[in-house]
Amino acid sequence: MKKWTVMFIPKDRSGTFSLALSNLHLFLLTGLVLCVAFITSFLYASHQAISLQLSQLREENRLLELENARRPLQTPKRQANEEQARDVEAKLRSEYEASLSAITAKLSELYAIETKARDITGLAPRLKKSAPAKSEASGKGGPMVNASFSVASVRVQDRVRPAQVIYGMANPSADLILQEILLRTQSFRDLVNDMEVSIERIERMPGIWPLVRGAGRISSTFGYRRDPINFRIGRHTGTDICAPVGTRVRATAKGVVTSAGWDGDYGNMVKVRHSNGMETWYAHLSRILAKPGQSVRRDDVIGQVGTTGRTTGPHLHYEVHVNGQPVDPEKYLTD
Repeated sequence: MKKWTVMFIPKDRSGTFSLALSNLHLFLLTGLVLCVAFITSFLYASHQAISLQLSQLREENRLLELENARRPLQTPKRQANEEQARDVEAKLRSEYEASLSAITAKLSELYAIETKARDITGLAPRLKKSAPAKSEASGKGGPMVNASFSVASVRVQDRVRPAQVIYGMANPSADLILQEILLRTQSFRDLVNDMEVSIERIERMPGIWPLVRGAGRISSTFGYRRDPINFRIGRHTGTDICAPVGTRVRATAKGVVTSAGWDGDYGNMVKVRHSNGMETWYAHLSRILAKPGQSVRRDDVIGQVGTTGRTTGPHLHYEVHVNGQPVDPEKYLTD
């Protein structure tokens, strides 16, 4: 799916902000904004026209009453004028009610579109907050670890349908329709904000192969294994991907470099902190291309494959940590 990146650059050019959107997001947001703009314009124009016509009708009635007061003997003509005024008023009322019905139908259509958009994105309406919110070599290595670990489970909340004011009403008043438009507008703003938050969360979730262009192959998986150097059984806290020395290593998600340098058995290593307690480690590098405190995006090159530290050959030792505990990196290797 084709993606677009929107960049926000302050006047002083300090701290740019980028937003990645897919074609689906752009199409959806554009459609929603156009629908809201069209319905608001239509309602405003109809209200102005009807108000003008009613004002003219009241003025005509007032003039007729003054004229009839001066000519009390012309009763038949006054009655005719009153009947004509009632006919015009009835016609205007009928047109007004028809306009309200059409606007109500359009708002119901807009509500259905919003509900479908939330179903697609999985974003429920925001609730009130109670508080602020490839090489032939088979390189392996890494330190021996015997500690246990646990993986936190993720709780999925039930979806909630967006609220509406005029649900089930055949002929709601203009005030209720205006309230519905305001409610839909705010709901769409919240939907856009939630989508931006979701995009940011996705960008900070490790989700790609750590070597550029899919280079390398897995030579040792996560878990208990026979150590390739002393042949003892120990727990391997990452995934080894063998590749030629110099193969570029990339960050698997957006984050901040917390350390970049020599780290014992790991050799040259880069650590990147993401979000929700997640961190990725890239070890045994021949060259480090990132600095502590540096912000990196997914796919940014941060080093090169090497054989520094405790290894038997050139490879990348890749670890994923959740809340300080190592987890199986292969769960996050999507390409």
